[in-house]
Amino acid sequence: MAKRTDDAYAAMAADFEANPPAPNGPITVYPDRLRTGRPSGRRVATGNTPAISVRFPADLRRALDDRAGAEDAPVAEIIRRAVADYLRRHSA
Repeated sequence: MAKRTDDAYAAMAADFEANPPAPNGPITVYPDRLRTGRPSGRRVATGNTPAISVRFPADLRRALDDRAGAEDAPVAEIIRRAVADYLRRHSA
């Protein structure tokens, strides 16, 4: 995709001003159904790979970042591999 120029953005802005979006029908707002604020964070993960939060000491985190950089892989992938390897070697 080519990078847009200032002229292209100006043309899009002019088109938007000349032809603003309009609803196809009436808009109904139900304030009692609107959620406000930040989510509680207590929701159960619904994906195939639910997230988990882990804290690492600074030196371990640096080593993890170095390994991820050396393998050109995301830190999460390095952690998944390490946990899978640990569980495979320590299965009951």
